[in-house]
Amino acid sequence: MEAYRHRQPITRCTALMRDSDLDVLLLSKPANMTYLTGDGRLCAFAMITGEGVVALGVPVTDVADVSARAVFDLIVGFDDEVGMIHSIAHYFQELGLEQGSVGLENTFLNGAMRGVLTHPHAKPAAMEAKDCTEIMKQLRIVKDDDEVALIRAAGKVAAIGMAASVAAVRPGVSESEIAGEGELAMRRAGAEEFYRSYVSSGRRASIAHGLPTNATVRSGDLVMIDLHPVVDGYGADICRTACAGHAFFHGEAAPSPLAANTTIAIGNCGLYAGPWGIRVEDTVIVDAEGAEIVTEFRYGLTV
Repeated sequence: MEAYRHRQPITRCTALMRDSDLDVLLLSKPANMTYLTGDGRLCAFAMITGEGVVALGVPVTDVADVSARAVFDLIVGFDDEVGMIHSIAHYFQELGLEQGSVGLENTFLNGAMRGVLTHPHAKPAAMEAKDCTEIMKQLRIVKDDDEVALIRAAGKVAAIGMAASVAAVRPGVSESEIAGEGELAMRRAGAEEFYRSYVSSGRRASIAHGLPTNATVRSGDLVMIDLHPVVDGYGADICRTACAGHAFFHGEAAPSPLAANTTIAIGNCGLYAGPWGIRVEDTVIVDAEGAEIVTEFRYGLTV
C-alpha cells in the first residue's frame, strides 16, 4: 500500500515532466522527496526519470533508515560532498542520461547546493538545467486523503506547541525561551523539525516574521508567536498574538476558487500601529462544504 501511495504521484509527475520537456528531476528539497518517495532529509537527493525510475542518494549512515521508509528503485550511500557529486554522476550514467534536460528546484536551492548538483563532475555537460518548481507546485497544491490526514496531525501538534509557548509568556522570560518551550512540546508530540519559529515582543512585535532573540518580555508587551512544526514530512502554520486583533484588507482582487483538499495558511498579514503589531494565522484545508481549521487553538483578549 505504501508503494502504491507514492507510485501514483510519480506517474503524475512523469506526465508533467513530458509536458515540460524534462528528462529527469534532481530533487533535494526534503518535502518534495518525502512526497514522491516517502522519505526526505537534508544532505540527500532524489532523481526521478521520465520513465518513473526513482534513484536516491543519502549519507551512508542513513541508508538503512531510508531503505526502511522510502519507495525507490536504486539507492546509494555517500560519505561526503565529493561522494554526493560522484553518486549523481554515477546515476546519470547508469540511467542513460547523458544529454537532455534536468529539472532543479531553483526556488529552494542556495548557491552552494546548486553548485553541487550542477558540478561538472556530477551533471553531464549536455544535460541542460531547467527549473522544475512549477511541476512540483502543480503536483502538490491539491492534497490526497492521506496527506490531509497528515496535515491534520501536524495542526494538532502546532496547537500543542502554541499552548506551551503562550503559557511561557510572562515578564522576564526571553523570546528564545518562549520559542523553545513551544518547540519542545511539539517534539514531544511528534514533530521531527520546524520551518523556523518566530517570536517577537514589545516593539519587535511590529516585525511580521521576527526571529526570537534573548530579549526579555516586559510587563504589558505584546508577544507575537508563529510556529511551523513538520510531522511525517507535512507541516502546519499557526500564529497568535497576546492581544485581541483583527485582520485588515488591502483591496486585492478576489482570487479564483480553491479546489477541494487545497491546504493554505490564512491570517491577517499584520495590523501595525506605530511600534505595535498583531497577527493571527491558522492552517486551513478547503473542502466541498467550506473549510476546516486544523490548528485549533482558542484565543481572545488577554490581560
